[in-house]
Amino acid sequence: MKSLFRIALAASFASVLAGGTSLVSCGSAETSSSSGVGGTPASGAVTTHGVGGTGGTGGSAAVAQNGSGAGQGFAVGQGGSVGAGGSCADAVVEANVTARPVDIVFVVDVSGSMSEELASIEKNINVNFAQIIGQSGVDYRIILLVDHGPGTFELCIEAPLSTIPKGGCAAIGSKPPGIKAGKFYQYSISGSPQSNDSLCVVLDTLYGNTKDDFNLAPNGWIDWLRPDAAKVLLFITDDRPSCTWNGGDAPIEFDDKNTAAGAKLMAQAFDKALMGLAPQQFGTSAKRNYQFYGLIGLESKNLASSIDNAQKIAPNASKLDPFTALDPATKDVCSTAVSAAMGYQYLAKGTGGLRFPVCELTGFDAIFKKIAEGVVSGTKVPCELELPKPKGNQELDLKTVSLVYTPTGVGGVQEFAQVASAALCGDLKNAFYVDKDKGMLILCSDTCQLVELDPTAKLQVKIECGGNAF
Repeated sequence: MKSLFRIALAASFASVLAGGTSLVSCGSAETSSSSGVGGTPASGAVTTHGVGGTGGTGGSAAVAQNGSGAGQGFAVGQGGSVGAGGSCADAVVEANVTARPVDIVFVVDVSGSMSEELASIEKNINVNFAQIIGQSGVDYRIILLVDHGPGTFELCIEAPLSTIPKGGCAAIGSKPPGIKAGKFYQYSISGSPQSNDSLCVVLDTLYGNTKDDFNLAPNGWIDWLRPDAAKVLLFITDDRPSCTWNGGDAPIEFDDKNTAAGAKLMAQAFDKALMGLAPQQFGTSAKRNYQFYGLIGLESKNLASSIDNAQKIAPNASKLDPFTALDPATKDVCSTAVSAAMGYQYLAKGTGGLRFPVCELTGFDAIFKKIAEGVVSGTKVPCELELPKPKGNQELDLKTVSLVYTPTGVGGVQEFAQVASAALCGDLKNAFYVDKDKGMLILCSDTCQLVELDPTAKLQVKIECGGNAF
């Protein structure tokens, strides 16, 4: 018998930018829906889990897919016959990462204040980024949108990621980047991107309206993207976005105005423009296929204050810890940066990406590792579960539904409380309700956010038989 656990992770970008903290909508369900980076379901083997009473054995798996980073699947097994005193219906859902392709697009500011950052990127992109992703088994592809060359304000990548031998960049001269087909590409634009124009550069080069210096992609870097791959845009800059894009029906200003309101509007505008240009690659508002990561000028997480209430965001955090989508934006600027880049922050929040401080030059190795790990992981437990089917002709007693959450690492097993309806969820972080008409068990919104941030979480549903369903 199969019990399908559906995923309700459709991204709610507009609600995040409107001031809410919820990245995803936990109210509607679609088989094979998505959150953040979605699109084509992952392929490959999945692990099945069977639970039951006395004599129970693992059942066959029903898989629901959602996409984020590497892509993931969920496998559910249902137990066999239930002994005396056992649950009438019993099932487990766990996060399970499978290898979905991912295209990672680096957009790197080469302005005069970025010399040390550029050197750190060259130092870390092979060992602390590409190597980690490669070892994970994920089929990755890296695309750089940045001026290529050996200069202080250029970026030249050597082997093993590119075909330029180690030490070869010093004598590269005017030779092109070391493209490695299927793995590494670089779209070089002389002197670009600069401090404030990265968003416009992305859109202007996507279809080759601004040509690359070596004519490696005459039709734009879109030719290097794979439709079945998740997308990650990684912006590295110490300044904020402020440019005007003239590639649409009318000019669009991407300027965060250095305010939260301006940042939210700007993030919405870029999100719409990007997906409007290439929905087959970046998805749609109903099903995004990209995440935005920022190595930007915001203060480190342990020092930064929330833009919403001026309180410290995470005073006990490490200075290298990432800001997640649920962390508030901050206007605090790190020591060597120009701006906290709130526009980029809201793009990261709206697409489920991570944010890091660009000023932590000595920690770039650790930051690149964390970014790579974030790209690989991102596994989420579904927030809307189809009720398991009872054995034989028995009837489920929905008042007895038990939902047990096993978190990753620290913290013990928690039993979530059942409330009568969504209206009674409030801000509870340990509650769910049952929608009898849909036959669904639905996590309350704040509870949904909690388990989505847990990469190896497990939920177990148990229901007794007998009695009436409400």
